[in-house]
Amino acid sequence: MPVSETNTTEMGPGIPAPKDRQWTARVVRLVRRPLLYLLLTAIGLVLFTPFILAFLGTFKSDAEIIAWPPSFLPAEWLFENWPKLFSTDFGGRPRPEGATSLGLMAGMLVFFGAFLLGGMSSETKGRGVPRRIGLPAAIGLAFLVGAMAAWYVGLGFDGRLLQLTVGAAFFVIALIGVGVLAMSEPDWGRVLLAMVAALLLGGLTTVLFEVFAVIAGGGRFSRWLYNTALLSTVRAFIMVLFSAMAAYAFARLRFPGRNFIFAFMLASMMIPGAVTLIPAFIVIAKMQWVNTAYSLVIPSLVNAFGIFLLTQFFKAIPRELEESAFIDGASFFQIFNTIVLPLAKPALLTLFILQFQGMWNDFLTPLLYLNTPDMWVLNVALSVFQQQYTAAWNITLVGAMVNAIVPLTMFFAFSRYYIEGVSYAGLKG
Repeated sequence: MPVSETNTTEMGPGIPAPKDRQWTARVVRLVRRPLLYLLLTAIGLVLFTPFILAFLGTFKSDAEIIAWPPSFLPAEWLFENWPKLFSTDFGGRPRPEGATSLGLMAGMLVFFGAFLLGGMSSETKGRGVPRRIGLPAAIGLAFLVGAMAAWYVGLGFDGRLLQLTVGAAFFVIALIGVGVLAMSEPDWGRVLLAMVAALLLGGLTTVLFEVFAVIAGGGRFSRWLYNTALLSTVRAFIMVLFSAMAAYAFARLRFPGRNFIFAFMLASMMIPGAVTLIPAFIVIAKMQWVNTAYSLVIPSLVNAFGIFLLTQFFKAIPRELEESAFIDGASFFQIFNTIVLPLAKPALLTLFILQFQGMWNDFLTPLLYLNTPDMWVLNVALSVFQQQYTAAWNITLVGAMVNAIVPLTMFFAFSRYYIEGVSYAGLKG
């Protein structure tokens, strides 16, 4: 008997030959993957069925939405429901102080980012503006930033306390930028020029976004969408920037009380938000920040969770990369900007997505601080809109779809970085 026949016939009854087993395994592999994809697709369709029905409901009439049994597709596609939402108006003109606060928050973000990027340099020994002159001049310019912010607030609202608190907040933020650059021994001439240029660019941005807020109107859906998009973007960018700087300090720098401060910061995450809600509102009200964008952006410059997430990520970056750059003459901020931040892109995008979605979906804080139609965000406006237009289900569904599409699109567009950031952040503690 040939050897091949022995291998295939002497396996015993009921036991398949090796070639049969290989063919069976190949068939299983080929069939299993399509079945798995079909199963995941079916699960996804089931989970997204309410969203799909709500989206299709935006093209139905009110009677068709509440009819029983419900229909999946509209009998008549009413595309005019979408532009009808943007034509609704709750009345009221845009208040100057509200539009000014939105413009100043956008200008603050542009100023701080442009100042840090423009002022980054290495000091040239024996050349340029000396430190004993450059540092006091930069502090003076920081004071000028606060004074100009206070003056600009006074153009649209006559409130001395509001001018003082907003000016002080802008002065402190500009002073933080000066302190960050001062740690790196920069070229102070370049720092001063960058600060002046950033001040002009921030002022132009402030005026531009204030004009956009006035054009968007008062109690209109376009203004609510503008408020939500601007506040979510500015707050997320500012929080990521300040959290990244604080996290780098905890991960790499050595200073007295570092471990105690970090532990105290982590302990603050255990405090429920409801405990600090009323005290925070009292402080905001005393500063006259109620019904302005300052109340939602400036108190949220830093976030304990964001600092913790980025600190864990920065600790996983090899120190050798930073040490080699430091030997080549790079400053702390140059290392942070050119080495650490590009490597931390997944964690930064993760934090940005979380903070953007947190502000976009927030309801309680805007409801507490913003009380006129021109300052409402989408969640607050849709709640009032639903009470006002009780029978207009199709228009309400259009507003809910607009409110849901933006964060969903952002999440799916950056889901890869989100997963990477969450997985990398726990590699090293």
